[in-house]
Amino acid sequence: MTQLVAKYAMKKVMNKEMDKYKSKAPSGPYDPYYEQIPNPKKPGKFKKVKKEIPAYIPPQEADVLANARKTAYRLDYALFTFMGMRFGWSSVIGIIPAIGDAADALMSLNLILNMRKVDCGLPNTVLMMMMFNLCIDFLIGLVPFVGDLADAAVKCNGKNVRVLEEHLDKVYKPQDLKARDAQLPRERRPRPASVYIDVDETEDRRDTFEDRTDDVRPPQQTYSSRRPQDEEMGIPRQDTHRSHRDEKPARHGTKSSRRH
Repeated sequence: MTQLVAKYAMKKVMNKEMDKYKSKAPSGPYDPYYEQIPNPKKPGKFKKVKKEIPAYIPPQEADVLANARKTAYRLDYALFTFMGMRFGWSSVIGIIPAIGDAADALMSLNLILNMRKVDCGLPNTVLMMMMFNLCIDFLIGLVPFVGDLADAAVKCNGKNVRVLEEHLDKVYKPQDLKARDAQLPRERRPRPASVYIDVDETEDRRDTFEDRTDDVRPPQQTYSSRRPQDEEMGIPRQDTHRSHRDEKPARHGTKSSRRH
């Protein structure tokens, strides 16, 4: 039950983060949130889909991956498109000579350190690949202006998230799913540690709980923990709030009409 609650909470958080950028087009193979795949209903055309974390990824790993995707998207994709390339905070900060490149490298290094929090651990080969991507990104960014454009094209953080996704698939993906995906054409295989959700379907189909509402009204306290006994027995409830003296006959044999 705890795992289900954790996965549901993680899914809500990630969906809200993705909704901020749902108007943006997918940007290349390392986009952490969206993908462009062949449309099975319209041959020769493509459609935009969401990338969500599959159920076979354990909650701790799923939480680390969701946070890594969010960070990578902000650093590499979140801001604007220029000359056909998407820019994030990483490229903008890198414009500042020396200091910007150092800050950019520190943010990418922090992302790697956070991805090491997965329970299954990261082998040295995986860490070396991530650090290699980071070093290439840092060296390219040292070249003024042209290096910043190249830095936007390299997508160091998106690539490192992909390395994590491939590792999680290698550890946790069931063999029958691996065999099924291997039979698909390469262009139709899902990205590692991802399941595709049609964007149009998610707009039309909402959870019963109305996910867009955060402030759920808490249950109100009742006056009693159980109903009066006469209601439980099916007998009409008597008005117990009336004073007993109202039941006494008045002077002329009628009930008192005095108000309280």
